[in-house]
Amino acid sequence: MTPNDRVSASSSSKAILHGSTLEKVAILGTGLIGGSVGLALKAARPGLQVIGLDTQPASAEAAVARGAIDHAARSVEEAATGADLVLLCMPVDLIPETLGELGMAAHGGAIVSDVGSAKTTIVMEGERLLGPLFVGGHPMTGSERHGIEAADAALFRDAHWVLTPTPLTASESYAAVASFVTMLGARPVALDPSSHDALVARLSHLPQLAASAIVELAAGAGDRAALLGLAGPGFRDVTRIAASDPDLWVAIIKANTKAVVDSLTILEVRLKDLGEAIAAGRWNELKDFLGAARAARLELFAKPEFGGLPVALSMMVPDRPGVLAEVTTAATKLGANIEDIRIVHSTEGGRGRLELVVAGEDRAEQLVEDLLGLGYHVDRRIE
Repeated sequence: MTPNDRVSASSSSKAILHGSTLEKVAILGTGLIGGSVGLALKAARPGLQVIGLDTQPASAEAAVARGAIDHAARSVEEAATGADLVLLCMPVDLIPETLGELGMAAHGGAIVSDVGSAKTTIVMEGERLLGPLFVGGHPMTGSERHGIEAADAALFRDAHWVLTPTPLTASESYAAVASFVTMLGARPVALDPSSHDALVARLSHLPQLAASAIVELAAGAGDRAALLGLAGPGFRDVTRIAASDPDLWVAIIKANTKAVVDSLTILEVRLKDLGEAIAAGRWNELKDFLGAARAARLELFAKPEFGGLPVALSMMVPDRPGVLAEVTTAATKLGANIEDIRIVHSTEGGRGRLELVVAGEDRAEQLVEDLLGLGYHVDRRIE
């Protein structure tokens, strides 16, 4: 597929802005995430056609038995043909190869997204092969369990689902995927790929390695029976994720090596400082550290407050690459929650109208100020 072919396919692909034209979805990978996507789709749209594919045929057949997919395809091309949206749910190290197969397949201009937990390399490859039809994504939820048996239709409910638009991302593609993940019960959030990778290294990849290291340390301290007898709920909570699939995590760490190493280095320095403070008996320093961490933890996971009345923002935007990424990234930096988004293209060409719905008047006003600074004229109204 040449760049011109990709642009043509993007402009002719179905607009799935609110899910109303979504007729067929292909899920490539029918484990925990892919199976949960299928179950959530079937719950939201019972008549939707969902085709699945897995490198383990037994997993795809189990997904059919569970009602997560309607049919198990035998190839990427079979699964993608006629699909409005193709979602790649396999381990992160298998995604580039599958993107290559999609790039060669006659998939009819389907929009393509993925759920990989490292984005920079995948987004570069997806855009190289599929151009504006590709939108990187990563649902910020999961389980230490894996496989279709662990799939749950409620897995994405109220979870953040990161989307990673770039200057090449087509507005139709982004809006389609954002609408799709909203249908699953998730909340789309826009981040650029490198920011995403740095963030998840600290929020997901580093905790996984730390939990595994703590288990290894504890297991080497005595016999198993004594360990089990002394282990309390704190140890169990902190180390729960150490039970995750090691093959999956090796692939994830390989895909985000630099950000993970950077995070490990920062943690190493912090632990060294703590060790020196404890050895020197600087108890006030330790108390301050523990108090600051406690306050941060309580703030991070406090029950979210009402975001405020929805405010509709409307602006004319030029038909050029990067506009959507520019606007959604500005909203994300402010912490503004975009509850809905759509693009209305002008019949005259060259320009279109971008419409957003943002939660909260204060955040909406802050976003308007930033967009004015970027050169946009914004109209607003309370919904």
